[in-house]
Amino acid sequence: MKRILFAALLLAVVLAGCSPSFIFGNEEAAPRVPPAVADYNVPPNFVPDALVVTAIGDSLSQGVGDVENEGGYVGRVSSAISEWPGVQGTMIVNTAKRGRRSDQLLALFQKGELAGPLAQADYVMMTIGGNDIMKIVKRDLFELNLDAFMDELVLYESRYQNIYAAIRSINPTVPIIALGIYNPFSLVTDEVEEFDEIIDSYNGTMEVITENDPMACFVPVSDLFTGNDNLVYHTDFFHPNSKGYQLMSERVLERMEECGFSFPE
Repeated sequence: MKRILFAALLLAVVLAGCSPSFIFGNEEAAPRVPPAVADYNVPPNFVPDALVVTAIGDSLSQGVGDVENEGGYVGRVSSAISEWPGVQGTMIVNTAKRGRRSDQLLALFQKGELAGPLAQADYVMMTIGGNDIMKIVKRDLFELNLDAFMDELVLYESRYQNIYAAIRSINPTVPIIALGIYNPFSLVTDEVEEFDEIIDSYNGTMEVITENDPMACFVPVSDLFTGNDNLVYHTDFFHPNSKGYQLMSERVLERMEECGFSFPE
């Protein structure tokens, strides 16, 4: 009997403790007041981690010719990005390689070798196409004709579209900064009208495909390398030197702002 009375008393105490009007002694417990938490909006320029800049393509994205060893235009642009408000630095993942053509870049996608670098990217920077043209130059050196370059352009256009599709299959929203190509032959001869036409055709194709992607931005650079009055070429007379890469990086940053891909003060 005592055990039953004790159990009943214990149950009454427990139930009383669960009641909002439970009275302990002569004082009634104050009702619980939810804590006041002010609304908080995350600033639009807040970036919690370092931004990842992934470079793909050929020697221009690799930075060949940059004697100052600042990483070509990719390194310079990344350094500028690291100074933007809220950015806690940048990390460069550079997969670009000297001599690479568009078919070779596309093959890397098909092998899955670029999946990791692109999946983690906050920005993708790409140069591709110059070596596609040089392939024709080397092949037909003593009998160059415009038709050969235009035939190759048809294939290049298809590959360039497939490169975009491959990037988007890995990272659907990453901003892509695609640079055009320039005519290095303007350095050695004034008779470059046909080559200018070829370069313009390839750049035009790149620009149209790039503009069809709402998260991509085309950066023309051919005007930066017309002749060498500004001393923008490396001693190989093909790649940019440090000054050339500096001009490229300035152009890239200008276009990124115009395309809405930057958030400086």
